[in-house]
Amino acid sequence: MINRDRQIRNMAFLALLALCGCDKGHPPETVVVQEQPLQPSQTAHETSAARTGALERIQAAKVLRIGVKSDTPPFCFQDKDGNPQGFDVDLGFRLARALNVQPLFITVTAAERIDRLAHGDVDVIIATLTATRRRAHEIDFSIPYFQDQQGLLVKTGSAIQSYRDLAHKRVASIAGSTSIDNIKVVSPDCEVVAVKTLAEGIEKLRSGDADAMTEDGLQLQALRLEDANLQQFRMAGEGFSVEPYVIGMARNDAEFRVRVDEILTDLWNSGTWTRLFNKWLGAQSPYNLEAHFQMPVLPP
Repeated sequence: MINRDRQIRNMAFLALLALCGCDKGHPPETVVVQEQPLQPSQTAHETSAARTGALERIQAAKVLRIGVKSDTPPFCFQDKDGNPQGFDVDLGFRLARALNVQPLFITVTAAERIDRLAHGDVDVIIATLTATRRRAHEIDFSIPYFQDQQGLLVKTGSAIQSYRDLAHKRVASIAGSTSIDNIKVVSPDCEVVAVKTLAEGIEKLRSGDADAMTEDGLQLQALRLEDANLQQFRMAGEGFSVEPYVIGMARNDAEFRVRVDEILTDLWNSGTWTRLFNKWLGAQSPYNLEAHFQMPVLPP
């Protein structure tokens, strides 16, 4: 457990209200559904245009196929046995439970997750997906269920103090993420080094092939905490973007989108969201953060 410091607080979620009243008696998740290979029958009719009856189809199949990432703790990662874990995974369990179906977790990468959804390989994406106007032309979103800020990770001895110091510097970032677009906006003179995974990015930073790494702040903090030499890296400067996380769904299926928003609203109002936050990011976690996020739920 590490103490909260200013760097971690700077990655808080640009929030409106503080949460309270956490239910500490809620048991942790113990059931994990293993990823299974897709069968031809699962994808034969799965085009974006043919998915307007997602809710009916999911309930008939009794399975909700959830796209999650495997390398972004504390949101979605694999434990030592290869089982999916994290905030996004627990949220997927709750979504499937509310639909009275079984969850099937399918690993996706940042670069492919939207295509996997559009092609019908998954029913939803719960994979630290940031809502953007550009993505809204490709998929539909739920209301935000979380919010982070983009940050910078550098070696402890680096002269880089913030994104303002990145001119002509090499900055590693995940291909297919909003981080690449954001860093080009705030530091147009930097050299972006696209990588496939967070692990690849941290290795480029460690080896000197990159001067900094940029992704959502909590993902970078998780990398730092998990490194054998905790003091080798540090967060540099303030967060510099707003990253609202949403559940991604196929376009033009209002019935399914509204149902997902209703479930998220119930999770918020019941205190379940708070329990998940405490488990993965709050007092029960290595981050020991306070929640300052307000889910934009609609009244009945």
